[in-house]
Amino acid sequence: RDLPQSSRIQIHHYGKAHSPEWAEQARAEMAINPRYTWHGEIAHHQVRQVYQRSNVLVLPSRMEGGANVISEAVAAGLPVIASEIDGSVGLLGADYEGYYPVGSESALCQLLMRVESDRAFYQQLEQACIALQARFTPERESKAWQKLLGRL
Repeated sequence: RDLPQSSRIQIHHYGKAHSPEWAEQARAEMAINPRYTWHGEIAHHQVRQVYQRSNVLVLPSRMEGGANVISEAVAAGLPVIASEIDGSVGLLGADYEGYYPVGSESALCQLLMRVESDRAFYQQLEQACIALQARFTPERESKAWQKLLGRL
């Protein structure tokens, strides 16, 4: 809601609500905010289609382990904006430029505006995510599991 009128940013929120109250909050936000659409839970193959239509993934988590959504976005070549929590930093690296302080709506808004208005910054995030793609291959995950299970 704090984005300037001139911004073309649209927020498409995907995922099941954790409670009926959260679902109601999402519906209430849609009623007052024309930029926001909550789609609810969708099938995994549809998520990949969403990535293809999107310009950036925003993960505003307050706490979470390594989020699958980050690895999926990186694999799809989609730039990520994330709250600066340990799980996201562990996946994207400490030097990744797309973080904002946890819970800071104003910092998130500023970062979104920078992504929208600064093509070089957008491309920097995009290239950083593309450079990380090798971390998120099925082969690497399989080898990591084999290594872990071997140590156990």
